[in-house]
Amino acid sequence: MTIELAPSWPKGYWRLGTAFLGLKQTTQAIEAFAKCWHLDHGSPDTERQLLAAIKKATVAQLGAGIMALLVQAEQQHVTEPARLEVVGQAEQQEAWCRHLTRDQEGPTPAHAYRMHYMQWLKEPMRAHTAYIQRACMGLQANCYLQARWDAQQAVTILASQLKECMRGVPEVGINRASNVEHELCEAYWRLGQAFAAEHDHPDQDHRQAAKALSHAMDLAPHHHQILQEVQEAKTHLTLQQLAEVADEVHEETLALGLTLKNPVALGILGTAQGKQHTFRLQANLWFPQAKLAKFTAAARAQLRSCLAGFVSLPTSSVSIEGIKLGQCSPQPSPAVQPAKTDNTDDNCSKSSKHGTQEVAEASGDCLTTNGAAAGVTVAVHIQLGSAEEQGKQLVAALQAAPETVMRDEVLLAAVGMPGRPSLHAAIVNLTPAPSNMFTHEPRKFKQAQAAAIPSAWLVQVARPKLEMVVPYKQYKLVHSDGSAPERTRKHPFCMSRVHYSAPDRGEEVWAEVGDGSCRWRQTASEVTLLCLGVPPHTPAKQLQVTLDPYFIKVVDKVSGGVYLEGHLERGIVPEESVWEHGGGVGENGCLLYLHKMNLQLLRKEWQHSETWWPRLFQHHQAIQWDDYDKDYSDLPLQIMRKHACQEALQDAERQTENGEKQERARLQDQDDRRKQTRQARLKALRANGRGSFDRMQPAWQHAAACTSN
Repeated sequence: MTIELAPSWPKGYWRLGTAFLGLKQTTQAIEAFAKCWHLDHGSPDTERQLLAAIKKATVAQLGAGIMALLVQAEQQHVTEPARLEVVGQAEQQEAWCRHLTRDQEGPTPAHAYRMHYMQWLKEPMRAHTAYIQRACMGLQANCYLQARWDAQQAVTILASQLKECMRGVPEVGINRASNVEHELCEAYWRLGQAFAAEHDHPDQDHRQAAKALSHAMDLAPHHHQILQEVQEAKTHLTLQQLAEVADEVHEETLALGLTLKNPVALGILGTAQGKQHTFRLQANLWFPQAKLAKFTAAARAQLRSCLAGFVSLPTSSVSIEGIKLGQCSPQPSPAVQPAKTDNTDDNCSKSSKHGTQEVAEASGDCLTTNGAAAGVTVAVHIQLGSAEEQGKQLVAALQAAPETVMRDEVLLAAVGMPGRPSLHAAIVNLTPAPSNMFTHEPRKFKQAQAAAIPSAWLVQVARPKLEMVVPYKQYKLVHSDGSAPERTRKHPFCMSRVHYSAPDRGEEVWAEVGDGSCRWRQTASEVTLLCLGVPPHTPAKQLQVTLDPYFIKVVDKVSGGVYLEGHLERGIVPEESVWEHGGGVGENGCLLYLHKMNLQLLRKEWQHSETWWPRLFQHHQAIQWDDYDKDYSDLPLQIMRKHACQEALQDAERQTENGEKQERARLQDQDDRRKQTRQARLKALRANGRGSFDRMQPAWQHAAACTSN
């Protein structure tokens, strides 16, 4: 209310940011304090509060903030949008998490990004900085072609700035040139990494990587990580290739109006590899007899399995991009299809163009019949790889005889057969053109954007040739309120902490299913399930919850809608399981407390890990074992007593072993002192020759002291 009445009052945003921090909504707090800093003309107190909020942000929140700044730079025409390779939102977030958490000795270590992020919030991100950061993200997301283009743009801008610094005032020019060289080194470094790509990548270009890393080595000859990459790269080039690369680096430096600082830092990589075409099938399937409630997670999994089985591909290559009520009618959309690539043959180009037109026909508003939705339209993407012919066979089968594809009787009973006249499908060639990738022609690029055929919620910019493995694609780890926890470093052997005492437990981590239907966590004896589909303010008496030993279901008695349904991974005890609904959201919503059977403990009572469920429902994706800590604090009393006795015995054995070890160490030390004393006596006898032992005693005592020291 205060901000609405006085939008230019800084203290209102200060109070808003403080409130967000109290609610642990760090992202909103950072935005409020950044706005307060701009309105307060750079107040030091506001700057300290802004930095404190940024330090509380998780790595995922920090990466999301940098992503938002990059999008803002594109919207303000500071940078050109990505036009070669693009990945989805989840993959971009995963790429930023990997970039920010990996051990690096580069110009911008992970902890320094927080300071840079605060600076970017205070001042707009410059073009070369935005290009470098987007290249860093592209390297982690396997978008090597786009990372090359971004890094090359940064190199061009920074080389021009460095040339201008050399012409300016000497004192000012030297200081500024040092900063520009620092950024230019990182730009060349990212460019070299983008050309080097990963092992056996189809876009790998060793010769270009040689030149880029040589430039980076020239600017930072003592950089440890760049030096390692140079030493590794030298093994892939002959002496003649190294000499050619050195000449090319020298010529490029002179062309930019600069001079080499360390000409000896040259020579890397080689041999380019050929390109391969990759295709994607995009289709809109209309089920005239289906209802939206019938497309449960199990039905979607069965549909993906049917489509993947026909083309002999894994189920993970099929993704459902959207589900809408009704049959979609043609309507333009602002989405942009990438322009035709130079390395695509005529047949592939025609297929891509025809596919885009078909998808555009399949998109738009949904038709209705007599005020009711006419069936359900499902948008499907199938990553074919190089199997274009298999995709064509699938399209032909869906158009002529869909019963040959849809062979699952359970799926057919739930959603029926797809309608033949309404099928719209296309095979799109995703292979971008590697030639002339560094030439920036804004006019031609804008013409290509204007001439591109629009489509609706299906067509994307070309994806990278090798897909990025996203760990949390089917589920994600969140707090009870849906906020993301800090991502922890995983043990190389997939080990996780185990807690047998409630006070020793860390923060509670929930697993949220990818479709957003539920959120759950578990202990050794109980599963706490939060049904997210139940609307707030729904009376508890309006819900009907079925709790069977291996099946649960949450239904609305009035509307008949199914909020949650599935077969459990393992059994529960219905008599000891309860549910409640507080009429709110989060933990104040619809909660189910499921008591585990734990039949596994009857066979192996000492193996407590058998109580841990890998998934909630049988059709869910399995959760990785080391995603979060294990809570065994509520094991059955008899098993806890046996565990306590076993731990006491092991503690006694450890104490006995430690005592024996200390005793052995004491005896060994005593024996060493005896040997030193004997050697000292013998040395004194040899030195003095004749004489009584009593007269030589001070001498050997002094020798023994010197020997022990």
